[in-house]
Amino acid sequence: MGLKEFDFIDESIDMLKAMSPTLELIADDIEEYFEDILEGKDQEYINITSRVKGEASLREKIIRNRYLKKYNEAGNLIHNLSDLIGIRIECRFIEDEKKIYRLLKRYFNKTDDKIYYYNKDNKSIKLKLSERQPNKQKNGFEIYRIDGMFNYLDRQIKFELQVKSLVNIFWSEIEHKIIYKNNTYLLADGFLKDMMSSIKNNLTMIDNQLLSIYKNFNTGAINNMENSKKEIEKVLAKLAHDAFSSKMKDSIGFVVDFKKPCETILSYSFNKKEKDQDIFGDFMLEEFAKLNSIAKKNIDFTENINFEAEPVFKDEFCCNLGEYIKSKLNTEFPWNLFFRILFEIEPYNNKKDFENFIMFIKEQVMSDESKCQIIKYFDNGSDIIEDLYKGISDAIIEADSVETMYDYNLENINFIGSEVVTYICREFDSYEEYVNNKEDVNEKLRNKIIQIFE
Repeated sequence: MGLKEFDFIDESIDMLKAMSPTLELIADDIEEYFEDILEGKDQEYINITSRVKGEASLREKIIRNRYLKKYNEAGNLIHNLSDLIGIRIECRFIEDEKKIYRLLKRYFNKTDDKIYYYNKDNKSIKLKLSERQPNKQKNGFEIYRIDGMFNYLDRQIKFELQVKSLVNIFWSEIEHKIIYKNNTYLLADGFLKDMMSSIKNNLTMIDNQLLSIYKNFNTGAINNMENSKKEIEKVLAKLAHDAFSSKMKDSIGFVVDFKKPCETILSYSFNKKEKDQDIFGDFMLEEFAKLNSIAKKNIDFTENINFEAEPVFKDEFCCNLGEYIKSKLNTEFPWNLFFRILFEIEPYNNKKDFENFIMFIKEQVMSDESKCQIIKYFDNGSDIIEDLYKGISDAIIEADSVETMYDYNLENINFIGSEVVTYICREFDSYEEYVNNKEDVNEKLRNKIIQIFE
């Protein structure tokens, strides 16, 4: 009579063999589903692969995790095995892992239990999005590993979804063979782990370097419009900084760091233009002319900023934010400096330039995609959008920093807004249910935005 554990292993493997043809078909369906999602959202990825748990892997896992004690019967084990099917989305860079995870989190936006989430177009495939991602592994490194479920007839087949960049695929293969699958007695185990940690850090650095190279040379970047636009913005921001630095030194006797305001304002000026290759030269000539004019002007950095007439705002968001900024313009130097540069570079009078910029802020902090998502899910979606805009303006005012105007922080606020929109669509089935929880939602939104600036 053999060990009970080996009998348990044999039963489990027999069951796996019997199920394998069906599991292979299910794996193909899941793989195709994720391909459709990524391609439908124009998200770049390299490949999607799938595999069904192998016999050797199952045998080793049963012993290592003491599954006999936990499940007792082979059927219970197979039914509950989280990685019976493995799906891997492969992407170029570590940065892409986060992008793909965020896309999936927005796409799988309905839930019945606040644990597993699905898209209304396909309720048979669900992802466990209630857990924090990426997961921290025992080795201290992070991985995007998400449990999933596939409804097949009257059963639920579990699968594991991983999102991995090329560097992390390479790293996991090394670690798997050298440490995870290596049963050799290693006297220098601590040394080996330190070396592996060093290798991982070096691979991450290489990933960053490759990402930088890719962004600069992808699709013939010399002729790439977006790349050219960024380069022009950088050049003009540097010229603007130099021009205002000289004037600031003459006016107040010293120069403060204002690189970020210059970059944000030049990016704003350029992004208002039509996205047409022909405007590059015209825009540069216009900005060169303005900066040349500024170099010849006397600018007093201690005087107040005045408006030709009172700015007029179109809605509550613009009014709240506009009145707050107006109260700061002539009391705090960072605010005064930011808008002094803006008004010198922009083409209209102070009133019109100010109104345009406040409207620009409104457009930046919430995407059209988020607004469409709300309108699609709720009859009173426009009221929810107004609530969110009020929460965002209140948070910006509470943060009380000119850094809220910087382009990268506007992007952060936009992303937080999209996360909260996804949360609303997941958690509430009606406008009335949202209203009952509105205060909690606004508090969640406010806290997340405030944390950016703490």
